[in-house]
Amino acid sequence: MSRVVENGIAPVNFHQLTAWSLLRSLAIASAAVATAGPLRDFLAVRRWRFLAWTALLAPYLTPALFVSYAYSQFALSLIREPGWTALFYTALLWLKLTPVAALALYFVPPPLTPEALHCHRLLPACSSWSSLIFRARGAGRAPAIAFALVFLFAFGDFELASLWSVKTWTVAVFDAQAGGLSHLESLRLARVPISIEMLVLTVTITLVAKDKLLPVSPMHNQGGILRWKTGFAVVYLAIATCAVTIAPVAIVFRNALSGIASLFQNFALGGEIAASLLFASGAACCVFFAARRISKPLPLCLLAIPGLLGALPLSLLIVSLFQFPALRPLYDTPLPLLLALTMILLPFAVLLFALLRAIQPGAALHLAEKLRHRGLIWQLKTRREFWFAFLLFSWAYFDLTASAIAAPVGMTPVFVRLHNLMHYGQTAVLSAMLCAATLAPVLLLLLTRAALALYACLRRE
Repeated sequence: MSRVVENGIAPVNFHQLTAWSLLRSLAIASAAVATAGPLRDFLAVRRWRFLAWTALLAPYLTPALFVSYAYSQFALSLIREPGWTALFYTALLWLKLTPVAALALYFVPPPLTPEALHCHRLLPACSSWSSLIFRARGAGRAPAIAFALVFLFAFGDFELASLWSVKTWTVAVFDAQAGGLSHLESLRLARVPISIEMLVLTVTITLVAKDKLLPVSPMHNQGGILRWKTGFAVVYLAIATCAVTIAPVAIVFRNALSGIASLFQNFALGGEIAASLLFASGAACCVFFAARRISKPLPLCLLAIPGLLGALPLSLLIVSLFQFPALRPLYDTPLPLLLALTMILLPFAVLLFALLRAIQPGAALHLAEKLRHRGLIWQLKTRREFWFAFLLFSWAYFDLTASAIAAPVGMTPVFVRLHNLMHYGQTAVLSAMLCAATLAPVLLLLLTRAALALYACLRRE
């Protein structure tokens, strides 16, 4: 068993941390897939669709560092009970990542149609084992893909565990690297968990490659669903939304009220917010135009594979590559972080553009392009692309792990600085700073929308 003893860091059995992270991630992925079935059916009911989708996506889209900071005081109160802290972390991570499994089950088409499943139910009674086998085969690849995605996200999580003293392999590697361990040594230290992630990715890619590339074909269930599934989905969505979104937002904004005045008197985050906006804009533009330019899906999916390894291994690998003599002059430039953010965003871009192609009204869009009607093109295509680009921008803006590892000297992103300050506890001013940093993309969105509206008015005139 190897032990990490670097720059004053306490000895930690790294293989034991990896084993615990592996078991935790397997449990989270299994629970997420089991929970996602009723959620998938509930999402397809037209009457509740908007509310259900909002409640489902809100926990996943809530920045992990925001949640980690909001509950840091509660986690500190459990510092003498590491088991309860780990259980609390596992539960929140499960609530946050279950939407990933639900989306995979919803958009990956099963090999059997609902009509075939209904015909099977009409057959004479068969053994429970044969019925279980039939249902497993009828589910197809979707549960395995959902399990793999949730496992990769849970196994590579760092931001949610960083402030709670939860012992994970990502926290150990990040602390060792921040304590002075070189990037190559950090990669060597993380070789076992990275190998596990690569194994899961290989199995998943092999599973997907057995058929054609994943078509995104949403399941449309216009009928009702079982009452217990509806009740289960409502209870889960209420708990997840309250625990991962509403409660953290309420805690942070309540603490920030008394610190707003001090923040306005001495606002010292302008440079960091500007750096985050620049890096996020650059990465989102690179990913957006790459996804639009590469017409064949296979090369784009191959480019997206490294991003599924997680921000920590990918950032360490990219920074290590820039330490070779040929790339050494570019080491302390924005290029390593820009490349890392681009690679991290690529898997999300592939999924978003696959979804965009699935929901676009092809015939109507073709006629609008033939007529060169900008208003119709905006409604049918450009508006959706704008929101997808903003979503990619937001993911890059709220990134912590890659920014902490690959950012150049003098261009520290805002959440790296806030994360360093969060280790000293919650304060009113720090909460106000976090709120200001969180609202910056919203302000940018409002300004962009106003500029687009002004541009449209000028063109009409």
